[in-house]
Amino acid sequence: MRVTIASLVARRELRDQWRDRRTLFLIFGLPLLMYPLFVGVGLLFWAALQDKQYVIGVVGAERLPTGAAPLGAAAGMAAEAMYARQVYPALIQAGRFHPRYLPLTSNGGGDLLLRFLSEADEELLAQRAIDALLIVEGNCAEELERGGQPVLRILAREGEENSKLAVRRLADVLNQWQEDVKKVRFARHNLPPDFDEPVRVHNPLSDKPLEKRLFDELRDTLVKVIPFLLIMWMLTGSLYPAIDMTAGEKERGTMETLLISPASRSEIVTGKFIAVAVMGYATAVWNVILMVGAVLVAQMFFPHELLSMPGLIAGMLTAIPLAILISAAALSLGIFARSTREGNYYMVPMFLVLLPLAYWSMTPGNELNGQTAWVPVVNVLLLQQRLLATRPDPFPWATVPVIVISLIICITLLLAVAIAQFHREEVLFRDAQAPARGWFRKNAPSPD
Repeated sequence: MRVTIASLVARRELRDQWRDRRTLFLIFGLPLLMYPLFVGVGLLFWAALQDKQYVIGVVGAERLPTGAAPLGAAAGMAAEAMYARQVYPALIQAGRFHPRYLPLTSNGGGDLLLRFLSEADEELLAQRAIDALLIVEGNCAEELERGGQPVLRILAREGEENSKLAVRRLADVLNQWQEDVKKVRFARHNLPPDFDEPVRVHNPLSDKPLEKRLFDELRDTLVKVIPFLLIMWMLTGSLYPAIDMTAGEKERGTMETLLISPASRSEIVTGKFIAVAVMGYATAVWNVILMVGAVLVAQMFFPHELLSMPGLIAGMLTAIPLAILISAAALSLGIFARSTREGNYYMVPMFLVLLPLAYWSMTPGNELNGQTAWVPVVNVLLLQQRLLATRPDPFPWATVPVIVISLIICITLLLAVAIAQFHREEVLFRDAQAPARGWFRKNAPSPD
């Protein structure tokens, strides 16, 4: 095979693609519009979540303890004083939940506004006048003084998101208040505040500050989502050029002209394959550039590093064999199609194969190991996730040769199929108007 001829065919195909405005808009223009939209919507969602206000209806607030709870930076010293005085802390003070318990919530932003009710009116929940209802059953303060176990009940709207979020926030507040009540009861029985903790466990996740935990969850999500987005964009950047270079040439009647040129069938396939791979990989590079810009904009609102930039660059290098694999598969299917419309139908199986593999790579707990390294597409996506993540454990270098071998086998088989199709005259010169066979048969015209 002559490399110069194959490169000449590739340049010719790339030049034709760059002249197609629809393809350029789909591959390069659409992401340019989408990523700023994603960042803007994400920031607006975050701001709306922080400013969100949930209305909590409270029945029996006057029956709660009214003792002082510790405040401010000296909360630890104030807590010791509260335990020494053996005073049950106040849950509600000055018409609001005590500030000690609000910053310790773990479900994001959103203020809790209280609406005091004389009776438990569940109709207010149905009418969305309140988002959750807190009912203090019996005399809570007296029950605590007697050493009893008072009951606080929470009601919510079923299947409604705002009510669920309000209940989570409210449950966090009550859990923190319950911890203080429990420690005061221990103090009244001359027991240490940590009496119910015979073993102290330091959890690296729960010991982190709230902001750091939320940020880590966001970063873990990005590590899985970015490789998925890359393969989807590479698929988009490869399919349409592959269809145009094969079935499109059949429709335009330029396939015959190309075949009578001095280039061999293998050189033509190789040139088209290079052009499709370049378009697919260029789409991935363009999207990574836009992702970096979006991450840098979002980074201004977060104190910690969102992604590993060296890992993102390394992930781009690993996307090269993935773009080659997708291009080889798209070219093999595109050659078999008789028209661009039929070519679009033939590309559907690629989505049916690639999407489950991409979802598999996002499965929680799925790691790059000796087994997953042999699975095409999944191995590259897991490798990209590992590169993007900031982890202290050793990098699984032993899996890289396995990934390369599996991809070489798949790419070789797909290119062999494409070259074999180009040597079949009945495939290359099928008339787009000829009746198809099997499932792709056109409906026969009904007799007049």
